[in-house]
Amino acid sequence: MTTRSRLLRPVVLLLVGAALLWVASRVAWLDVVAFNDQSGEARRTLVGADWQPALVPLAVGSVAAVAAVALVRGTAARVVGVVIAALGVAAGALLVSTLGEVDTGRVHAVVTSEEDRGRTNAGPGAAGSQAIPEWSEITDTSTRPLGAVVTGAGALTLLVAGALVVVWPARTERRDDRYVTPAARRAEASAGETESDTGRGLWEELDDGRDPTS
Repeated sequence: MTTRSRLLRPVVLLLVGAALLWVASRVAWLDVVAFNDQSGEARRTLVGADWQPALVPLAVGSVAAVAAVALVRGTAARVVGVVIAALGVAAGALLVSTLGEVDTGRVHAVVTSEEDRGRTNAGPGAAGSQAIPEWSEITDTSTRPLGAVVTGAGALTLLVAGALVVVWPARTERRDDRYVTPAARRAEASAGETESDTGRGLWEELDDGRDPTS
């Protein structure tokens, strides 16, 4: 595998993985129905950034890993590969956490935690009465699969990118001859002369009738 492909493949995968995680943070994950005896029924849709806040930091970390892959070589690159794989594992853990029944206690905490979603002083006719107050009861939740699927794809992409960096890290490049001065080239050439070259020169002088010792 060439040096170019060793860098290009994981970089592309990292960018794809970051994009997938960002998309997962923007799409809807849950539809929530809440009810309280003052303001009645309220419906909310939770996007990935609401339900799985770690999606955005994982996407940002994947983008930051692009610079690390481009800069480091050898053993350090393998360490970066392990970190990238850890990002993929963390994203996969978010997917696993969505399996099974929805935790209504967590849903209640999310929909009432921020001012634009719930207010403890919201009552009939009050400003913000359409928000979900803390005393509301979660009566129904329904999941949407797209966010989980995109998260899983992003996690797999990051795992593959990390594996590529660990197995095929970028090699340390040798010094380019363009940056070697002419004097250095002559010195290397003279240092590279072997004893056979010197012996051949002596025989040539003898054949020409010259004394090589004079």
